[in-house]
Amino acid sequence: MKCVTLFVVFSLSLVCHAHAQSDTLQWTILMGGQKSGHFKHLKNADGSFTEWFQFNDRGRGDSTVIHYRLNDRGYMTWMDAKGVDYFKKPIFETFNIQNGIAAWENPVEKEQRKIQGDIVYIPLKMRGGVSYAYFFQTPDHSVNLLPAGREKLTALQEHTLKDGRKMSLVSLSGTGLTPQYVWLDSQRNFFALPSDWFAIVPKGDEGLNEELLVVQKGVEQNYYKDLKTKLARKVSGGLAVTHATLFNPKSGTAQPNSTILIENGTITQVGPGMSVTVPQGFQVVDVQGKFVMPGLWDMHVHYSQGTDGLLHLGNGITNVRDMGNSESLLDEKKQIDEGLVLGPRIQALCGFIDGAGPYAGPTGARINSVEEGIAAVKKYKTMGYTQIKLYSSLKPEWVKPIAAEAHRNGLRVSGHIPAHMLASEAIDAGYDEIQHMNMVFLNFLGKDLDTRTPVRFHAVAQNAASLDLTSAPVQAFIKQLVARKTVIDPTISFFETMFIPTKGKPVPTMAAVVDRLPLDLQREYKSGGALEVPAGMEDTYARSFQNMLRMVKVLHDNGVVIVPGTDDTPGFVLHKELENYVRAGIPNAAVLKIATLQSAMVAGKEKNYGTLEPGKAADIIVIDGNPLTNISDVRKVETVIKGQEIYQTKDLLNAVSIRYFK
Repeated sequence: MKCVTLFVVFSLSLVCHAHAQSDTLQWTILMGGQKSGHFKHLKNADGSFTEWFQFNDRGRGDSTVIHYRLNDRGYMTWMDAKGVDYFKKPIFETFNIQNGIAAWENPVEKEQRKIQGDIVYIPLKMRGGVSYAYFFQTPDHSVNLLPAGREKLTALQEHTLKDGRKMSLVSLSGTGLTPQYVWLDSQRNFFALPSDWFAIVPKGDEGLNEELLVVQKGVEQNYYKDLKTKLARKVSGGLAVTHATLFNPKSGTAQPNSTILIENGTITQVGPGMSVTVPQGFQVVDVQGKFVMPGLWDMHVHYSQGTDGLLHLGNGITNVRDMGNSESLLDEKKQIDEGLVLGPRIQALCGFIDGAGPYAGPTGARINSVEEGIAAVKKYKTMGYTQIKLYSSLKPEWVKPIAAEAHRNGLRVSGHIPAHMLASEAIDAGYDEIQHMNMVFLNFLGKDLDTRTPVRFHAVAQNAASLDLTSAPVQAFIKQLVARKTVIDPTISFFETMFIPTKGKPVPTMAAVVDRLPLDLQREYKSGGALEVPAGMEDTYARSFQNMLRMVKVLHDNGVVIVPGTDDTPGFVLHKELENYVRAGIPNAAVLKIATLQSAMVAGKEKNYGTLEPGKAADIIVIDGNPLTNISDVRKVETVIKGQEIYQTKDLLNAVSIRYFK
């Protein structure tokens, strides 16, 4: 779901050539370096513009057409657009200005407002219709936005391509959480949006993505290095955390008035305050009876440089497992490990393998034979990966030999269940773990479904409600999971957002915090869930989610190991995931263990992480509340201690214009 996190860039800064010199301009959309779509811009005979935006991401992806007009200063005055969104839900958007009144409508908004002067409307559902001309017409290169806000353009760096063309890297700030980076040509028109994951580059110039990205990453890294300097407080000597109500994941209990001593980033002593003497010269953090526990783990992320690290730490997540990414993540991990940029420890990296074809995953190895799969496993091993993630387009008969090679190399095997294969068969073929609860339910819907496509969501939404969790087939499958020690990564909150319609309301994963976000993000998160629920099936979809939630409890009660993953917005959604485990009926103490020690064990890191004991890393969060009695108190993280560094989460969140919880 990494693509979804880029909506701010697409909504405002994607394109446009407002004063194009040719009738049609074209760009290629790259995902993981592979061509996956296009963007086209046409200037019509009547002076209006038409733009087409389309890409394919495993059967998902926007497909839209937008018609619009600009005034002579480059501001949009009229727009009419329609298409489908990332999950193929029909969308539309209209906008116009008449007699000083701006009016707009989309699937969740129908508003009008009196305006004065020029203003930039930000489409909620569409991508395109943007000119950069207006930025250069104001003294400070900033413009007013509709419905709210102000956007500023900053010129950062010039770069001359090998063929002599001159390009400019600029940043846009005022929407989203951190600056967004865009390349303009010598005429100040959009040129490219380079990225490892999702890039937009001129057709015929696809090779420039890498060249421009090197320059851009240098600028981005300096920005995030500066953030680290401002927000991390380095402790040079010993550190003592006193008067802590200390949670022990092993016992599920919390001991009041405890003291933790830390030297060189390692815990040296833990015990009742009366029995632990704080050495002279130690810096003391008196938490005044607040709840202290090991840092949280998110076991399903697709880590991105940018706000990801800050949002994880700002929500008490100190450890993550990346479930598929470009090889550039190795550099990002190195920078975090060396203390150059802030972020959680990336404790495990999964090498992504999928079968080549139109529904192949957006990154990693896309293979055409089992031999290529085995070679990919060996390559990932040499690069330091600890797990292999298999995906939906693999041929079922390839799973067993690829999994065997992974196991020979000491790598875990997990992933989606390949199309036309059952989860039970994948476990027999070598899966150690299954990602996503829908893959569990698909086990009972037969092998005829083409689950490379979004049918893997719709089929479960329409049928999960009727699955009897006490039935013989379900019980047999659970026994298989237990016998094989197969781990389940449910990402259950993701399906609540997909299956429960929330038109005009915040999506469930972000509802608790949406009012703390910048206004443009509030608007986005209130724009509705992912799937188009067929008329009359709202109750079925809702009951399907409830049965998936019940399955989480059934698995836990039967001894199946669960790990908390999100595959969604960093930080905040993990809290929702833990809340949903409690909602399913799992006791609070067990949920906190799942999010700490149990995750560390699955990642093979329990010797150093997961509990607060002598000899383990200082991996500590301070909570103003008691999640043993109210799991939602995990949202009230005040302080994070990561090794020799102390972070105040209020400072982290305020740095990206997110209001603190109090």
